[in-house]
Amino acid sequence: MNQRSDEQTDPLAATAKRLLDRDVEALDRKTVLSLQRARLDALSLARACRPWPRWVPALVLASMAALAVTMWMWQANGVNHSPLLLEDLELMQSPENLELSEDLEFYDWLADGTATTG
Repeated sequence: MNQRSDEQTDPLAATAKRLLDRDVEALDRKTVLSLQRARLDALSLARACRPWPRWVPALVLASMAALAVTMWMWQANGVNHSPLLLEDLELMQSPENLELSEDLEFYDWLADGTATTG
């Protein structure tokens, strides 16, 4: 690795690196080849055990498409209901509705009763 000039070297790390490099140079050829083979086997096994990254882009694309369709449908449904909301607001502001709103508990009880009998 390249080391930047503004970084200071840790003396312990430098000593450990020097000792490990000396031990690596002292390894015989058979051990070095065995270690390289084991490393390559581990890397190939790691690549083979992760097939899911190939599906990630497709999954992201499908999720975004589903979200877009859902938002489009929701927006289309919201536009159709806007006149009904204005009519409900006018009904709520009428003087006759004030009498009905004084006894809301009765209407809650009535709604619960019809749900159980029907």
